[in-house]
Amino acid sequence: MSNLLLAILLSFGIIAGSKATTDGYVYLGHNVDLSGEKMLNIYNVPPSKNGMAGLWFEFPGRIDDSYVNENGVCIASHETPSMENGRAGRHLYKLQTKAFRKARSAREAVRIIGTGLRWKACQESGRTFLIADSREGWVLSVVKGRTWVAQRVPDDEIMIISGRFNIQETDLRDTANFIGSKRLARKARREGWNFAKTYSAPSILPSPEYTEAYAKARKLFFGDSLSLEEAPFSGRPVRKFHRRDLSKLLSDAPIHNENTALTTIFTLNPNYPAAKGTVIWVGFPGQDAANHNQWTIFTKSPESCHRYDDASTAMDRHFLDTGGFRERWPEHFYWHYLFPETNINVIPHDHTVYVPESQRGGHDSFNDHFHVLGDEKRGLLHAFWTQGSYEAADDEKVVYSSSADGGKTWTEPVMIAGSPSIEDPQPVAAWQQPMISRSGRLYCLWNQETTVKKHLCGLMFGRYSDDGGKTWSKPEQVPFPIRFKADPEDPSVPPTWCMWQRPLRLGKDGRYIAGCSRYGSDGISKVEFWQYENIDEDPEIKNIRISFFNTDEDAFDAGKVTNDHDYSPRDGHRVEEACLTGLPDGRLFAVMRTTIGHPIWSVSSDDGETWSRPEILRMRDDGEPILQPCSPCPIYDYEGPEARSGKYFLMVHNTFDFNGLTSYQNRGPVYKLDGEFVPGAHQPVWFEEAGIFSPRDSGNSLYTSYTVFDREGVLWFGDQKYYLFGKKMR
Repeated sequence: MSNLLLAILLSFGIIAGSKATTDGYVYLGHNVDLSGEKMLNIYNVPPSKNGMAGLWFEFPGRIDDSYVNENGVCIASHETPSMENGRAGRHLYKLQTKAFRKARSAREAVRIIGTGLRWKACQESGRTFLIADSREGWVLSVVKGRTWVAQRVPDDEIMIISGRFNIQETDLRDTANFIGSKRLARKARREGWNFAKTYSAPSILPSPEYTEAYAKARKLFFGDSLSLEEAPFSGRPVRKFHRRDLSKLLSDAPIHNENTALTTIFTLNPNYPAAKGTVIWVGFPGQDAANHNQWTIFTKSPESCHRYDDASTAMDRHFLDTGGFRERWPEHFYWHYLFPETNINVIPHDHTVYVPESQRGGHDSFNDHFHVLGDEKRGLLHAFWTQGSYEAADDEKVVYSSSADGGKTWTEPVMIAGSPSIEDPQPVAAWQQPMISRSGRLYCLWNQETTVKKHLCGLMFGRYSDDGGKTWSKPEQVPFPIRFKADPEDPSVPPTWCMWQRPLRLGKDGRYIAGCSRYGSDGISKVEFWQYENIDEDPEIKNIRISFFNTDEDAFDAGKVTNDHDYSPRDGHRVEEACLTGLPDGRLFAVMRTTIGHPIWSVSSDDGETWSRPEILRMRDDGEPILQPCSPCPIYDYEGPEARSGKYFLMVHNTFDFNGLTSYQNRGPVYKLDGEFVPGAHQPVWFEEAGIFSPRDSGNSLYTSYTVFDREGVLWFGDQKYYLFGKKMR
């Protein structure tokens, strides 16, 4: 089988009706698979006499583009070969672009393309369009010539398609659910006539890649294993699904593969105007779309996403200049994702801790929650991180490496806990918390999957090492002595929690303390604080004692924070991922990410037991608020995490779109803000912009740590949750 045929076979699409989703939205999910040279551009299309505004995902020289216009009409396109031989058809491309510019509904987009085929025939062998708005989803299939048919996806059903036509028996008299050409109407009157069986290319049917991809989706949505010939156009799912379910499926092999050029998940909310109710989750090569880039119809596309300055020029030249992309546009954003191994120096760094063996989506291509701590007694740096094929994959594990030369070289990572591989999945482990006792015992605790398979849901387990990480004790459970109101009533169901910053010696009498994100049954997160009481007594894992501060009604709640903007996030009022630092006056200062468009801060005067009411983080008292999507915003003391020097740096994106319904927005460039303790000020740390840290246009998610070791201050960070680096900060 040729690479071209493989790419055709594995393009994959999903439409879910509003009654088949957990939030009542229509979903359109799509993987574009392309072989050969390719380039993705993203343009904001302004309104004009030719049509309305929208967002355009363009692959120059191809017909596999995706669109969403200001009315929330979404169109995704991929090749579905038919019995007829054909060639690339520019007429069909013009029709899909016209539908994008003109259609006020998904049904109207179907009619625009169909009407255009009446006047001029399609030259391509076959193509399928997935078209949706906030009310309904349609599948439109075209065969070479003037034959086409469209079928509506029922509101309570899910449709899946991959490479082969899937519309079967048609009834064009049922105008609510079918639209088609006159030629088709004559054929459809035949008893038992089936569009897919009549027109699908037979060479697709035996493809193991196609059948495996289709079977994986059917198992997830419908719990069955119907063959390609037996499966209906759509079906009622075994349960209602969330976009994260779609994203996980679209990120799994073989649905996601080396030819996957773009993943889009359009979520269409019928309760809001299209400009606010349409959210596009975007996954570039190697990314899980639900956890990375969130766009709206009017999200401003960075200049690095364009090969031409404006969308009009790009449309005019779509079938021109269709080669030599990388050489002619070397600074284009897409190469960061398509060729990650060649873009290792986008963020300047001084230490390289880990470079994955595999490309995006491979066994070690997810590297996150990167914690490094110094062991002065042994002269070692200890590094821990969560690794897997992607976030929340079945092979997530906690791994460990060390350096004996100040970070110049590192040992081969070893697995401390978790699942060794996708092929041999075991209970996953993630989100580790390393600590060193005063005697030198090295602890690593983590969130361990137990009775429930759910992201962040688990109990705390741990191991320790008395020889600097060479050997480790057997894993044991750390007791959870208290269950809180947010936790499940069923004691057999673990709590859902995550600690992203490593514990620091900022608690009472130098005890380790860290912020914890705690999730209730409604999925809303709040922040509490955990203090490890007896690490310096070198306890066995099962004897570790934890005190819980700021819990239940006292836990930080974003809904109670006064905001300068009247903004209600669709994803709820969340507070997560507290980062602690110490102030010169003995207080603790915490900065947290939220879903309200800003980080928030709070102080504690009693070593973290009680906290002030949280407030929006500003540049200074009564200054401009700092903008931030729901993304990590770490703060560190330049002199060391526990130094209390009064000199700090904060990492933020410093942008937010308050017209968006969700706060999971594009994690674009990261800026470093220098901060200074101001005695007597209301907000105890004031900031000024120091410069850009990461120039990447998207994919920045800084789950970091900081050390001062041998008088060298280093920020340890994951670049796009892929590479692991260290950068000198002083």
